Amino acid sequence: MLRSSFRSVPVLCALFLGLPTGLIDGGRAVAASSPDGAPVVFTARDFGFTGPDRIPAGLTTMQVVNKGQDAHHVQLVKLLQGKTAKDFQAALKAEPDRLPRWIKYVGGPNAVLPGAEATATMHLTEGDYLLLCLIPDKQGVPHMALGMQKALSVTGGKPALVSEPKAGVTITLADYRFVPSQPITAGPHTIRVVNHGTQPHEVVVLKLDPGASARDFGAAFEPGASGPPPGKPVGGVVGLETGEHAFFTARFEPGRYGLICFFPDPVTGKPHFMHGMTSEFTVQ
Repeated sequence: MLRSSFRSVPVLCALFLGLPTGLIDGGRAVAASSPDGAPVVFTARDFGFTGPDRIPAGLTTMQVVNKGQDAHHVQLVKLLQGKTAKDFQAALKAEPDRLPRWIKYVGGPNAVLPGAEATATMHLTEGDYLLLCLIPDKQGVPHMALGMQKALSVTGGKPALVSEPKAGVTITLADYRFVPSQPITAGPHTIRVVNHGTQPHEVVVLKLDPGASARDFGAAFEPGASGPPPGKPVGGVVGLETGEHAFFTARFEPGRYGLICFFPDPVTGKPHFMHGMTSEFTVQ
């Protein structure tokens, strides 16, 4: 199970620093159904989360609303081996540059620009979780280290009889490629994301500038690069472990799009897009 150092993890999020505020053309987030018909809402500020401390287990739509000045996301992790939030903080104190090995990435809504919101729908089992923002500030310090951690207890009980969202498209994550089940057309789409790779992956959907590729977008965040990235993020799901799946919903306008994974490889430390995990498509 991949456990990246902070020097690697921020690479997957750094793309959102310095981008314009507001919802992005071509990717308006729409909340999918949760067990009670409404998403569980968390508000992100600089630097912290507010929202419920306890939610029931089962199919859950999580929404993040960004009321800060920086980009934020929710990387939801489950604490394993009976560990607690205090154990997580102690582990970070002991090894400040490395996430502990006893966490499990279970997805969450990808980066939210200031003034915007995003959602992701996932199955949550009973246990203790943490909401984290791994996006770094301009000095490279992950927001998590600045206070963007929130404990969340997922309680057991009889789960609500709710079906998963009906997805018209599935994006399969592999080492190191994306496999869409069919072309994405203009309009709103609920998309199922499933990780069939051997390590955690994410999917960031990009609205690309004319003539640009997803690899060009990723290259804009490599050391020594200058200038703004040739495109904008329009949705997706943050890190998922092998075998896990989640959903997100976005509205696609006509244009050129890309898919990219910024998660770092456990062996090389390089973001997955540098191993070829990018793709482009055109929405008619």
